[in-house]
Amino acid sequence: MNIKLLATIFLLGLSTSLVAQNIVTIAGEEIPTKDFVAMYNKNNINEEDKMPVEEYLQLYINFKLKVKEAEAMGLDKDPSFISELNGYRDQLAKPYLIDEETNIRLIEEAYNNMKYDIRASHILIEVPKYASGKDTVDAWNKIMDLRQRALDGEDFNELAFKYSEDPSARAREYQGRKFPANKGDLGYFTAFNMIYPFEHVAYQTEVGDISMPVRTDYGYHIIYVTDKQPAMGWCKVAHIILKYPKDATSSDTLKTMEYAVTIYDSIMAGMSFEEAAKKYSEDETSSSKGGALIPFTCNQLEANFIEAITKLDTVGQISQPINSIYGCHIIKLIDKSGIKPFKEEEENIKRKINQSDRVQVEIQALSNRLKKEYNFVQYVENMEEIIPMFIDNFDNLDSITFENDKVVFSFENNEVKQSDLISYIYANKKRDMKKAASTVRSQYENLINERLLDYEKDNLSKKHDEFRILLQEYHDGILLFNINEKEIWNKAMEDTVGLKEYYDIHKDNYVWQDRVKATVFKVIDPTAMKEAVKLSKKGVDDKEIVRIINKDSKSYRITMETGYYEPEDNAVVDALPKRKVGISKPIVVDDIEYFVHVYDLIPAGYKDFEECKGHVISDYQNYLDSVWVENLRQKYTVEINKDEVEKLKK
Repeated sequence: MNIKLLATIFLLGLSTSLVAQNIVTIAGEEIPTKDFVAMYNKNNINEEDKMPVEEYLQLYINFKLKVKEAEAMGLDKDPSFISELNGYRDQLAKPYLIDEETNIRLIEEAYNNMKYDIRASHILIEVPKYASGKDTVDAWNKIMDLRQRALDGEDFNELAFKYSEDPSARAREYQGRKFPANKGDLGYFTAFNMIYPFEHVAYQTEVGDISMPVRTDYGYHIIYVTDKQPAMGWCKVAHIILKYPKDATSSDTLKTMEYAVTIYDSIMAGMSFEEAAKKYSEDETSSSKGGALIPFTCNQLEANFIEAITKLDTVGQISQPINSIYGCHIIKLIDKSGIKPFKEEEENIKRKINQSDRVQVEIQALSNRLKKEYNFVQYVENMEEIIPMFIDNFDNLDSITFENDKVVFSFENNEVKQSDLISYIYANKKRDMKKAASTVRSQYENLINERLLDYEKDNLSKKHDEFRILLQEYHDGILLFNINEKEIWNKAMEDTVGLKEYYDIHKDNYVWQDRVKATVFKVIDPTAMKEAVKLSKKGVDDKEIVRIINKDSKSYRITMETGYYEPEDNAVVDALPKRKVGISKPIVVDDIEYFVHVYDLIPAGYKDFEECKGHVISDYQNYLDSVWVENLRQKYTVEINKDEVEKLKK
């Protein structure tokens, strides 16, 4: 019986009214019938192998008695136990701590977005997530003014170059590399490539339109969608690149392009692309591989490069020379994956959601639901009061005290006060934390969500029977393992005197039948039989026979195994007409030829202790367990509700 199963409980098979009924009471603890039924069904899945209810109940009682003893010994107070159980608890809680409607919407939206690659430009006006009302309004007015100017006909990308607070809009140097100004052009992207609020609005904006401002953690953005096309998915290409000289002039660019055209013409005239890449490409990483690049998606390469690939429809097709910020390319399409059907992508999408900022959307949706359920009330004015204290005592937050510690929010019977918020901020203070009002406001929201989710997690056992039962199973399973290790497994391993005594008393259980010591040769190539038998009769070592026979062959012609064999240990040995020392005639088993070299005949007899030590330890553990269970049944009272048992038998 596997007590530490990690599966979802399905209450199948038994049918009865289980409401508020107990099947057994152990040391005063009442065990609900539905808990027993859950365990019974989990461990009796196959109808033909189902254990009778009464029989399984006895095993269940033994299990619970051991758990009771573990608790009496304080094993449930051990820090390692608490840590392990909390880890399981957090994993089990995850499916319950989501807003199902929001989760489904996010999954479907992500898949629909994955079907398309978008090219867009943006303008950013920075404003902290929890900025003051005035700063927020000022940023909004700036971004709206820029939007209107673009709508009135000003070039969007030039506006981005002049006013966007995204550094990439202008030429910059990063990690020793120089990057030209992108003027707000973000290139192509698809689902999960951008922060979620930005992606959400971009995909809702038509090509050629400019979005209304969208707020992210960075500030306000307006998005100008310039292209939308069916998703490229994962793509593999080979390329030839002629790099532009440093500080290249338009004349340099033209010369590079003209040279690329001559290479393209050579390929069209019959020169292989791979040969041309090795000869002309200035990409040292890929040229030796015929120009082959590692697979990539639309957001991983420069926009002009991606645009050129989208025009290649068939594998093997080669593009005319195109420009990028790096140089002039000729591209050959090797493979395009496209987007898989929804069912094949669903689990991947779920994983990505949990690893992206989309999870915050789910958390906030759940938090909003819990606020309604638990009568949440917030006192923003009391939170705002601590902002000056936070700023003035930024380096000594733990020293802040309150004469009148006011409530900043409450729910159910929980009140969270100003001191709690300061303590939370102090405990979560990071090196890059800003000395600003926005920090307090953001941490306030974090604390609200954290407290609500923790409260919900603590109440899952009351709200969901299946969660309670499964968590109890983990609790009991860990304790069972720990106490078995302490009381049975380690004792059996360490009690050398007890082991030897058990062996001596039960020696008749550890007996060899008549055995043969033999080598079994499996002759895969029938032509090798005569040679192998001949070598064996000459007294050549068994391993040497195999080496000689297989020496000049690309595959095995013969194999061997050596051992001591009792009846039914080996089908070939069992097939010997007579067990005698020497070399047998060829034997056919399952259409394969064998022969056996019998070295010794060993009569039946007792196994030495060392020969059967593993078996003895196992039997001794079972013996210790039976004695222990009997003692536990004497120590703790057990009362079975026979009426409930009879109901379950029907």
